[in-house]
Amino acid sequence: MPEYEVSITHSFLVKIQAKSAEDAARLSEFFLTYSDGSSEQEREKHDFKIEQIELTQNDAFEVNLLQN
Repeated sequence: MPEYEVSITHSFLVKIQAKSAEDAARLSEFFLTYSDGSSEQEREKHDFKIEQIELTQNDAFEVNLLQN
């Protein structure tokens, strides 16, 4: 079966309690992960297999204080 490399962009809005805006951004970036969310049944039904997921960009770009 042919193998493809696909570039995908995701954005997340994360609500986090942290000591500072800098900690909130840094900890959100560090602890968010990506994984294959497909089940064995879905992979069989649609005839695919995700070989690898590589995080290529992970930058917090805005931090807003919601409540102090």
